[in-house]
Amino acid sequence: MNILQVIPELDAGGAERTTIEIAEAVTAAGGRALVASQGGRLERELSAAGGELVHLPVKSKNPWTIWRNAARLARLIREHEIDLIHARSRAPAWSAFWAAKRTGAAFVTTYHGTYNARSGLKRWYNSIMARGDRVIANSHFIGEHVAREHGVPADRLAVIPRGVDLARFDPARINQRAVQTLRAKWRVEPEQILILLPARLTRWKGQEHAIAALALIADQTSNAVLVCAGDA
Repeated sequence: MNILQVIPELDAGGAERTTIEIAEAVTAAGGRALVASQGGRLERELSAAGGELVHLPVKSKNPWTIWRNAARLARLIREHEIDLIHARSRAPAWSAFWAAKRTGAAFVTTYHGTYNARSGLKRWYNSIMARGDRVIANSHFIGEHVAREHGVPADRLAVIPRGVDLARFDPARINQRAVQTLRAKWRVEPEQILILLPARLTRWKGQEHAIAALALIADQTSNAVLVCAGDA
């Protein structure tokens, strides 16, 4: 199959990481893996995984740009004989939805997290992520949220929990000298307890809760150091 994934940019994040992993899997299965995106520092990694990047301004939330992107995506679908277009964010999902309607390509979405819905307009805007021929939720929590918030039936909803490449993150592959060097760079002494929270810096990821928790145990564990490693 020829798969076109659509994502705003290719920098840090779970959606970006999954985009590359899916591109690698599609290519390994003998298909073509195209990605429409504004791009970012993971472009080389996508290329190494076998993916093909098409630069488009799909990060924009401007209604006119979203409408123009639908035409651009439709041209891509026809030119590359795309079987399925897979949207991973709301603004590009609207473009992908209209492009799929024009071309007959299958339309799939992945619901990566909860969205604020403080008004009817915002709830309608969010609903595009639940309009896929198949809607993928990346956890059972998100699956329940999608079913409750948008009424997506079970036969259109698939829960596929996020995974991790255990070969890439195998502790046995980590050189202890590299660990010591990194601790020294972070100014963590050998006798100190290092608590590492690797995640993009956002209220969604829990850094504030980690800091509050550390404060609660400061009297009992004064030698603990919390390191929040991630994009600002």
